[in-house]
Amino acid sequence: MFTAVWIWGEIYDATKEGEIEGWTRVGFDDSAWKNASVVPLEGTSFSGSERGFDGSVTEFNYDDLQLVGQIGNNAGAFEILNAQSMEEVREGVYVYNMGQNFVGVPKISIAKGSAGDTMVLRVAEILYPDKEESGKNVGMIMTENYRAALCQDMYIMKEGSQVFQPKFTSRGYQYLEITGIDDPLPLEAVQGIAISSVLNLTADYKTSNQKVNQLWSNLVWSNVDNFLSIPTDCPQRNERMGWSGDISVFSRTATYVSNSSQFLRRHMIAMRDVQKANGKFTDVAPVGGGFGGVLWGSAGVTVPWEAYQQYNDLELLEEHYEAMVSYVDYLETTINKETGITSDGQLGDWLGPQNRILGTPFLTTAYHVYDLWIMKNVAELLDKKEDATRFTQMYNRRKAFFNDTFIDEAGLTVGLIGGGRSFGPMPATPAEFKLADTQTSYAVGLALGAFNEESVAQMARHLAETVKRKNKDDDGEIRPEYSLMTGFIGTAWISKALSDNGYSDLAYRLLQSDQYPSWLYAIDQGATSIWERLNGYTVENGFGGNNSMNSFNHYSFGAIGQWMLAYSLRIQRDEPGFKEFILQPEPDPSGEMLWAEGYYDSMYGRIYSRWEITGDQLLYEAIVPANTRATLYLPAGSPDEVRENGQAVTEAEGIEFVKFEDGKAVYELQSGKYKFETSQ
Repeated sequence: MFTAVWIWGEIYDATKEGEIEGWTRVGFDDSAWKNASVVPLEGTSFSGSERGFDGSVTEFNYDDLQLVGQIGNNAGAFEILNAQSMEEVREGVYVYNMGQNFVGVPKISIAKGSAGDTMVLRVAEILYPDKEESGKNVGMIMTENYRAALCQDMYIMKEGSQVFQPKFTSRGYQYLEITGIDDPLPLEAVQGIAISSVLNLTADYKTSNQKVNQLWSNLVWSNVDNFLSIPTDCPQRNERMGWSGDISVFSRTATYVSNSSQFLRRHMIAMRDVQKANGKFTDVAPVGGGFGGVLWGSAGVTVPWEAYQQYNDLELLEEHYEAMVSYVDYLETTINKETGITSDGQLGDWLGPQNRILGTPFLTTAYHVYDLWIMKNVAELLDKKEDATRFTQMYNRRKAFFNDTFIDEAGLTVGLIGGGRSFGPMPATPAEFKLADTQTSYAVGLALGAFNEESVAQMARHLAETVKRKNKDDDGEIRPEYSLMTGFIGTAWISKALSDNGYSDLAYRLLQSDQYPSWLYAIDQGATSIWERLNGYTVENGFGGNNSMNSFNHYSFGAIGQWMLAYSLRIQRDEPGFKEFILQPEPDPSGEMLWAEGYYDSMYGRIYSRWEITGDQLLYEAIVPANTRATLYLPAGSPDEVRENGQAVTEAEGIEFVKFEDGKAVYELQSGKYKFETSQ
């Protein structure tokens, strides 16, 4: 090997292997080897001052450099994939489809190599479509979105049988192009080693809707692919960075899908490492920098809170508490005394179809309210009484400001548009309040508890209306009813907001819509992972001119995974860590989805939930692991109609009837397996 760069790839000369044969054994002659050299920090790494996007200056140095033991899993092999098909797209250009967009390296087996022959491997997530704008590239691999990450490995063969598997790089790809060989390799000779810090999955979800099942598979793979040492935004291009907004919205799904307790703890250390002296969490960690603002930096508050809720990890809150306090105190310093708006707000509902209609201040203020709500709860948990009082007061003030500012006299949401610095193509314009009335505005306000209690029902009705009606996007295009009009931020909360307020029928309708924009539209275009853009590729516009800013493996829109488990199956926490939990199956009211099943592997064992509609009968199965207790809310005409394993519930062991209300029979379940049957 004479070249190996993580984002560029490897050049490996197998003909030189003989020169180091036996180097691991005593007696090897290393007299011709050069001694290791000390590489100084000065001149080879960045140090000094850096001016941030917000104008602040941060000093970088290595005065407090420390080595610490590994926290969580080392990256390892998650799965071995085999090529599913091959096409010779040009003479001598062989493109293999691995069947799955994944992160890892190819493993190529060569039966009869000729010394000195050079095999070149290039990778891509997608192929150029058969469209006019593709020109002569139709069918070839599309690598523009890798940007400066050279998606290429070169292997100089030795004589005979051999295997090439790059060791010092990783790739995000589904398609592998091989050139430099006379004949195509058989499919079984072309493999992919998927690499991740996620070594085992802790959840599954299946339904009668195969497209929804593919969506689940896609979000699981994007979780696995982007949890490689750090939670990356994307695994393929020359970015591969820990953008905090992405993990903030996806952590609620990741804590179900993958045992991410220690992985997230390690990332909170990275966030503290680059936290600025004024308390600001940078938008990227590690490394620092970025241009996200409150919606990104808030990950330093929302992620540890989510980890605590899922894993009952109070220690994480204790070790991260001072950093959280510093951050919310920093947010107070960013508020303009005249307008009440934070100056730390660049990105809004990133890549949302109505991002510019809502603007950023609405969302940054809602998240500020949510951050303060979390902080007052964390302070109470840690017995920080003075802090709890202070954060409660700050929370009440900020919530009052939000409701006074972003709701008009008709009870509709408004956004502050223009003014200040924002990220995107919009020119700077004077700031003014304009009607928003968007899905994201209602979903975020409801889910984060930012709206006053007396307006919640009204806001929920408005949210339902935005889902059921046609909507105009930022480009003036009219999108059909039941379209997903949310971006990174709104998508994480819309389904929860609907279900929490009695509109699960609309949540299911959104989930199963396959028109553009929707979750399932990408499935129909062949997606095997979550795309960065809802319009990453469309039939009408191809890549839409976004060839270079277009990741096909970006988990943010996969935040729907939490709803699938916590609402469709209703495996929900009743107390942190699932010692006590809630089972409240919610079948699809429309009848389009006939059954759903899945599990979550909690610290106490597997929690299983399955519902099925057969005629007017609801069949429900559940498993409650040892040393836990579940509260079951079972839809039923009356408690007398409910049977368990063919007998009256009153005769079944481990079940205690609590009450019947709102069309649901409520039971306390001890550990065990249960099969219920009732009429709807």
